[in-house]
Amino acid sequence: MSSLTFVDVDTARAASGPRLVVAGGLPSPWSEAAKGIFHVKGLPVLVLGYPRVDEALRAWTGAMNVPVLLTDDEPPRTGWAEILAFAERRGGSVSLIPTEPEARIRHHGLAHELCGEGGFGWCARLVMIDGGLTSGGSRSFSVPIAQYLAGKYSYEPEQVPAALARMREILALFDGVLARSRAAGHRYLLGAELTALDIYLATFLTHALPLADADCPQLLPRVRPGFAYLVEQIGADIPPPLIAHRKYVFETHLPWPIVLRAENPSTA
Repeated sequence: MSSLTFVDVDTARAASGPRLVVAGGLPSPWSEAAKGIFHVKGLPVLVLGYPRVDEALRAWTGAMNVPVLLTDDEPPRTGWAEILAFAERRGGSVSLIPTEPEARIRHHGLAHELCGEGGFGWCARLVMIDGGLTSGGSRSFSVPIAQYLAGKYSYEPEQVPAALARMREILALFDGVLARSRAAGHRYLLGAELTALDIYLATFLTHALPLADADCPQLLPRVRPGFAYLVEQIGADIPPPLIAHRKYVFETHLPWPIVLRAENPSTA
């Protein structure tokens, strides 16, 4: 049984304790990783798939992006490392961060390659924005969505070749990490035990691989072309061992299919 309880806006606003506000229309890798961490650790959390990023979200959460972790009177947490650190301090059924200092540094450094500014997810977003703007909205995101994201994330057309090269570099890096771990007889990226890094890799590969309707039934139709465009640009470059590892992590540890929001969310 999952520790994630999906709720509507009114319920989340009225509640206390950990509440995780996530993307409600698409499987944003940052949001899905945060959900996955709470699920694997078995930590109860209320999850609100917010329908849109707007001024109402800013006023309530104090942030303009998701995910946002709200906990009583504590400041909102929006960064991947902050959310992971909170969950790890809460305990749960397993630890997802290596305890040995050098291993922990390696774990967080590799996670930054996926989650951080200029990392895999950041570059993927630039590629999808570019697809929408350069095609007049006939491929990838529609022009209004692409223009909104372009302004928010400082998109420039000349960034895209470097972004694709960076994504391929990160894929090669993780392919090597996994290969060395497997050669040592281990199942996961950093050894015999699952870490948050395995969750990050699995969730950040989601939007670069084909995603069937049944895999994410609540994915908004207007954003699906952006995912398909990214698959066209980078999908063939994803090493098969990483695809297989993602499949194993989802089948063994993460909820499936991907749920984005409560079935009948409040519009308040």
